[in-house]
Amino acid sequence: MNRTLIPFTIYTIGKYVYKIQSISINRKIIESGRKFIQILYSGYYASQLKSVGLQFRLGYPVKFIYGAQYICIGNFFTSFPQLRLEAIKTETKTPHIIIGDNVSMGYNCQINCIDKIVIGNNVLFGSNIFITDHFHGASNIDETYISPNKRALYSKGPVVIDDNVWIGQNVSVMPNVVIGEGCIIGANSVVTHDIPAFSIAAGCPAKIIKRMK
Repeated sequence: MNRTLIPFTIYTIGKYVYKIQSISINRKIIESGRKFIQILYSGYYASQLKSVGLQFRLGYPVKFIYGAQYICIGNFFTSFPQLRLEAIKTETKTPHIIIGDNVSMGYNCQINCIDKIVIGNNVLFGSNIFITDHFHGASNIDETYISPNKRALYSKGPVVIDDNVWIGQNVSVMPNVVIGEGCIIGANSVVTHDIPAFSIAAGCPAKIIKRMK
């Protein structure tokens, strides 16, 4: 089958499987259909990644995965629908998205990378999470005369999220940030600076509200 037709075919099958929910039929048949579509869908995207571990599961549908050849994902990865992973190669940088084991992402999570984004093991994301290691432009006066969408992508530095971190709903993580082991980031926060290990942080910009260790 033509590779360009595969996503469309999966989408079409998935659409009808999900429509079946409105019909009064055996719940086990519906659930079996869902699992089949998820495995098929996940397998299609897994085949494009640089590396992927065991039990890789993507919620249907995925927004898109761009630059899959620069993305490594460990064992037991799960995401709810509307995942967006974007690894963009520029003239000066090769991107790397590295995700560890036992990582779970909620609905509508987005990771945009031109440099390096590393996510450790046992990390839990709420929904509507945005993580980026770059901006449109370097925010200098000369660039204000250029349309933002035409400015070169600029990274201030990588993003690292260590093991056992829990990130709440609607959080944004900005470039050049390290979130230490065991941290909890409160809902609706914007993380612009490093958060030391075993801290609870919240706010815009995020500030430490409690040290657990």
